[in-house]
Amino acid sequence: MRIISTIILVLLAALCVTAATFLAIDGNIARLTGWYHFKPGMPLFSKENTNKLQDVSWMRIESLHDCIECSKQADGSWWITKPFHDRMQADAAQKILLFTEKAKVVDTLPMNKTTRGSMREFGVETTPHKITLKVPTRDGGHTTVARYTLGSASPWFEDAEDGKNLLPTTYLRTDYYGRDKRVHVVSGNILSLFSNGLEALRDPHPLLFAPAEVRKVTIKTAEDTTKPLTLIRASAESPWNIISPNLTGAGQDRVNNLVANFSALKALRVNDAAEIELPEKPMFTIEFELEGKNQPLVMKLYAPFVSDSGNQMLSYATVNDRPVVFTLQAEPKVRRSGSYSTITNTILQLPVLQEKVMAQYLLGGNTVYTSELPLSLDKLRTMQFTDISVDDVERVSLRSRFAPWPLRLLRIPGDAESEVSDTWMYSAAGHGYREAEKAVVERFLKSLGNVPVAGFIEDVPPGENVQDAMKRHGLTTPDYILSVLPRPCAVRANVFGLDMPIVRDRAPRIFYIKRNIDPSSGRSQWLGMELGTSSIYQLSTKLTRNFSMTSETWKQRDIVHFPISALRKLTLGFAYAPLELEYDYIGETWNGTMNGEDVTPRINPHRAENYVRQLQKLKAFHWLYDGEPHATEALQKPVFYVKLDLEMTDYSDAEAVVIDAPTEIDSTQLDEVDGSRRKLAEKMLSQDDETATKLRDVAMAERKTQKQTITIEIAPADNTSDKPVFYGRIKETGALFTLQFDDAQSLAGSILDM
Repeated sequence: MRIISTIILVLLAALCVTAATFLAIDGNIARLTGWYHFKPGMPLFSKENTNKLQDVSWMRIESLHDCIECSKQADGSWWITKPFHDRMQADAAQKILLFTEKAKVVDTLPMNKTTRGSMREFGVETTPHKITLKVPTRDGGHTTVARYTLGSASPWFEDAEDGKNLLPTTYLRTDYYGRDKRVHVVSGNILSLFSNGLEALRDPHPLLFAPAEVRKVTIKTAEDTTKPLTLIRASAESPWNIISPNLTGAGQDRVNNLVANFSALKALRVNDAAEIELPEKPMFTIEFELEGKNQPLVMKLYAPFVSDSGNQMLSYATVNDRPVVFTLQAEPKVRRSGSYSTITNTILQLPVLQEKVMAQYLLGGNTVYTSELPLSLDKLRTMQFTDISVDDVERVSLRSRFAPWPLRLLRIPGDAESEVSDTWMYSAAGHGYREAEKAVVERFLKSLGNVPVAGFIEDVPPGENVQDAMKRHGLTTPDYILSVLPRPCAVRANVFGLDMPIVRDRAPRIFYIKRNIDPSSGRSQWLGMELGTSSIYQLSTKLTRNFSMTSETWKQRDIVHFPISALRKLTLGFAYAPLELEYDYIGETWNGTMNGEDVTPRINPHRAENYVRQLQKLKAFHWLYDGEPHATEALQKPVFYVKLDLEMTDYSDAEAVVIDAPTEIDSTQLDEVDGSRRKLAEKMLSQDDETATKLRDVAMAERKTQKQTITIEIAPADNTSDKPVFYGRIKETGALFTLQFDDAQSLAGSILDM
């Protein structure tokens, strides 16, 4: 009897140990019963297990015919270890872990209603994906925290409990809790990860980097590996420069797009390197040096080949940090028959679509094709002759062998606090500096920053004499020498223990420009070169069109300069009879006669003053050179003239007077203050304070006056446009100009009431 009781106790002890072991694994008694009581709304896995998901470092994913195993590296990236080593898609592991954590039971299908036929619909046996997740243990092994088999997507949708969205659901079976064969419906769906098989979990992007990380790109070709194309920049904000095979400027957008396209390259397939036979030599070898990384990423790109189906060009590529071969798309996939093929082939042959942008849009969206990657010097160098910024220019000098005097432009800095803008001065035709038309100067400087390059004539290799190349193309005797002095830059330095700004001048940039004859075509062309560089460019004529040595080009467009207070008489020379108006600025009164008749009552003072304001703002459309024959002939019989009789008072010796007046009183309120400017002046001069005394002294002192007459003559130009251009002339100086139709029409405006 004792033996029997002993045996029973031993069996009970063994059972307790077994139960304790199972409970130690996942804390669930279902390991013993083989059945777990799932309720709708409860998590698929316990909170204890889901809390461990962030520590998962190993996972296995099995389908009917495939299996991959993955492990998490020290840097947080996931790599596939079986069947061959390779990087996993960056977000695939995170999606699996997130699904496992958030999955909730929506419903459980009863076993007595799950027939063999209905199991096909659920997919847990016909199209299963079994997922096992493990966390590391202290002894260096792994223990399972979740295991389940995904089936098909279910037709149900689960409320996301936000009042707006519905969540997709999936059929699922889990044996993690024992021998449970029931099929559950759980919230969430990650079946799209496996739509193209388990191999789709491999990262299809050969290169993993952010474009901003790249500091240096080196491109070698199979034909010449000794003179690679090398691009470099100091930081993500710094510009790219080409330092090999020649030192020249890089097209910033082109290089940035190239780097971005490499980071976006996506393979059609990823194969074990042992399965693919590669050509002997790669077509291109591209190295990317990244900020903070000691080892560069090296991609070898092989020559394109025709796919087995014959309707697509593919190419192989390898990367030094992954032991695999990538199959990339070399060109867009083209259909070989039907009207669609005809349209596509026509688009591909259009000269305006050299990079097949439209074809990519039609056939591949944002797909990057290896044949479209710009990997040559001509495709990556800048297509601009200069990169000058308007705001960065201090002085400009333009010398021409066709003109005895240079053109000089000088910026006079303004004051931002006082809202005073910069002023440009010019010197041309041997005259001193005068104020220039700011819009013309800025348009000229803006054109310097966007000089298109029509072609490349020659790149002088390092070590060779640049002067010899310049002599071959006539640039030692240029037609134009353009010198641009950049603004001084302010740097901070520690001077005697103090942090102080120091202004440092920058070297001028000098450009040689020459008109030459193309020996092959016999046509004239413009060549250009910047001093200190080694590239000779063929330029567009857009640059030289803006070169002008004449004073008329840069002269201010304002036709007359006078204060309204200086106006004494205004004469409008109409064809039928001139209108003569006399003006009193202090009294704001007008008197006028026409044909000897007093027309003062008919004068509209608002129209008259507005007319004077228009004259002050009147601008020439173009200044013409002296004696321009068409304008001179047309102005022999002007159809209209405006004559200004001015009396300028010389205040050059007057003492400056500061008037402490309320700032809220402006010109629009003067009439409200005391009725007229005369009354306001009388009121100010009647004050007894020091300011009034100074004002009286200035007002009562006799000043020198200078009388001046300005006569503007107008005549229509000989043209048939809907809005013809008018010729104009300042009679006293002979200066010729053109006026636009609207400006000329405004001069004929009526001042008299009918």
